Amino acid sequence: MPTLCRRSLAARLRAPRSCASRWLALGVVAATLAPANTYAAGFEIPGLNAFALGRGTAFAVRADDPSAIAYNPGALSRQRGNAVLYTHTLIHSRESFTRAPTLVDQSKSVPESDWPADPLAKSENDKPLFALGASVFATSDFGLDGWTFGVGVYGPSAAGNKSFDVNGGQRYQLTDFEALMIYYSLAVAYGGDNWGVGATLQYASMPQTRMELVVDAATSNTPFNPYFASNDVVAFIDLKDPFAFSAIVGGWFRPIPSLEVALSGRVMPVTFDTSGDFGIYNTPSQSTFTDAQLAVENSGARMRLSLPPTATLGLRYMHLDANGEELFDIEANLVYEAWSVIERFDVRLDGTIKLFVDAPAPDVVIEKRWRDTLSARLGGTFNAVPGLLGLSLGGYYEQGATPNGYEYLDFMSFDRFGVGAGVRLSFSGLDVNVAYNRVFQEDREVDERFAKVYQQRPLDPCPDQCGGGAGYPGVPSNAGLFESGYNLVALSLTYRWGGAAAPGADGPAVAEAKAAQSGAAIAQRSGVTAGR
Repeated sequence: MPTLCRRSLAARLRAPRSCASRWLALGVVAATLAPANTYAAGFEIPGLNAFALGRGTAFAVRADDPSAIAYNPGALSRQRGNAVLYTHTLIHSRESFTRAPTLVDQSKSVPESDWPADPLAKSENDKPLFALGASVFATSDFGLDGWTFGVGVYGPSAAGNKSFDVNGGQRYQLTDFEALMIYYSLAVAYGGDNWGVGATLQYASMPQTRMELVVDAATSNTPFNPYFASNDVVAFIDLKDPFAFSAIVGGWFRPIPSLEVALSGRVMPVTFDTSGDFGIYNTPSQSTFTDAQLAVENSGARMRLSLPPTATLGLRYMHLDANGEELFDIEANLVYEAWSVIERFDVRLDGTIKLFVDAPAPDVVIEKRWRDTLSARLGGTFNAVPGLLGLSLGGYYEQGATPNGYEYLDFMSFDRFGVGAGVRLSFSGLDVNVAYNRVFQEDREVDERFAKVYQQRPLDPCPDQCGGGAGYPGVPSNAGLFESGYNLVALSLTYRWGGAAAPGADGPAVAEAKAAQSGAAIAQRSGVTAGR
């Protein structure tokens, strides 16, 4: 066992700057330097560390490492001494869109001989691998009985960029997307032998969100062009908000040695009031506007984005042998997320567009109508060699937030299920977790007659023949087949030092059994002494 910071409680309280401050500085510096995960692809794919991924993300009750800061801060009360957790995740995203043939009248559109590409060919994400997903958590009890404190830096579990052919059939939905969101977290927990409660306060930052798509810049009664338009330009929006708040609370309770229950959730939604800029540039191999025409005077953009409150209910069964050692555990989680807070992306634009004549920049509205979701998760870990080797397995089912007709390539939140497997090795205070998780997401096919997302045509939203004679309020941009799936590989390293043995080494039931055995031994020795 390392000797760093191994002191008595009295010594720690007398000299907090030598030991505790050293730990806190290490945790804060490591967390600050770590790259944060980003969000995309339905906002989140469940799982923040390798151990949880291997268990099918059923982890809210067990939560036996510093990532409890995000999963269930109440579970921190079981973690004694000091610990640092680093996780790195690789995400491979398979996302594509195949546009359906349009019913919109094309007699006055760009002739097929002038099309730069086949609009009905499959368009695939050109940046499927996201290799920068990382998170850092650190905890300490500072030698205080019943108390545990923690810090963490992490982002939602998902890929952070995607790119599609600017001349592909998805061009009026999306051509490029990059996003970054970070949670800076402070947590505290308090508990006893069979219960604990805790809270995590979070400062959330969105340092970057960039979205690009093709828009039809036609003016005054120009016919609709469902595939390509001579006035097409690429529009981009850059938004950020460095400061928002959130909070997570949680608790756990053990009614009997082999059973634990837990409840946790984000009680304060994250609300970003983003601001930034927007602009336009020529579509490659198509439009030829001059720099003066592409300039936007006094440009600006604003959008409010809210991430939902959540609630997780968990139940964990621990199978114990005659000595109170945990042979394996099985955990079930039910997760509710209130995604109905997102009804639309309402982007407010300022400035003057100069393509043909000076025109005020119009606001952009993309309907979402997202719905609340439920997720059921089941997993567990078998202690093949107690204290040394653990094998995990699990899976989950999660409802999609996107209703039929509102599918869009920015956040493909459809019904999905995931399966995971993982290995944990423990030695000399270090836990090494490696896990793989495969996410299968349903295919969605949108009939143009029922599509609810339309081509952006900011300067002339609706010509005389709205919808090109098909009776639409615009040209549907999301009619077609959406296909997606994800592969996640994660490595987590947890190092513990000081204090009692980590909960993962014995577990609460074993601790109770050892305490009982110790009490019996003391009573026996007292009896022998009295007899003498």
